[in-house]
Amino acid sequence: MNFIFKNIFRFTILYIGLYLIDAYFKNNQDVFSYRYISKTLLSLSLLLFFIINSKQTDLKKKRLVIAALVFFLIGDIIFISGNYGNDVHFIIAAFMFVVAKICYSIRFLNNEDFKITKLIPFLLFCFTYMSVIMSIVYNNLDYFFIPLLVYLFVVMLLMQFAYLRKNEVNLTSFWLVLLGVIFSMVSDSINILKMFYDPSIAYNKITIMFFYGLSQYLIILGILKETSKN
Repeated sequence: MNFIFKNIFRFTILYIGLYLIDAYFKNNQDVFSYRYISKTLLSLSLLLFFIINSKQTDLKKKRLVIAALVFFLIGDIIFISGNYGNDVHFIIAAFMFVVAKICYSIRFLNNEDFKITKLIPFLLFCFTYMSVIMSIVYNNLDYFFIPLLVYLFVVMLLMQFAYLRKNEVNLTSFWLVLLGVIFSMVSDSINILKMFYDPSIAYNKITIMFFYGLSQYLIILGILKETSKN
């Protein structure tokens, strides 16, 4: 096991292979049910990669990452069960993703003192992003308006804490995590537009999975490469 999971290159090959298998199952209805296995293996491989390689001495931070990955996996399985077409499954899965993103947000929280002026460009971006997404899907939201607003708020919260790591950690870790969070936001955006605007938008059967899988990989890799500047 260490032969694969202790080596980034070998693990990356494994992760890509598992992703391609899962993508194949997702896009072929005859074997769609096998996604319960492929998605679980994909998520567990990332979890094992983190546990085996983590040198984090703060157990709280380590447990938060593990909890995030577990909640993401549970959310994924619930999505598969509902096949993206059941409102109850969607709400429960979205809640699991919210909890997972909050776990990541708490993990990235630091004690840095910062000026509000530093956050103004970021806050403007967040406001613009949420406004654009909500304006596009507003007419189709119905009782999903509040849940989606909460979800987008958590997405932006995670982005904020990832951004505020800049002067607290090494640049490699900062950029890997930030890019991972950005790709996660891209995946979320396409998924939201698919569900509430256009079911065929942006080749979503491929792009949602691609950006989601890449985001998780980059975030975990960024956390593993994290060193403090203090």
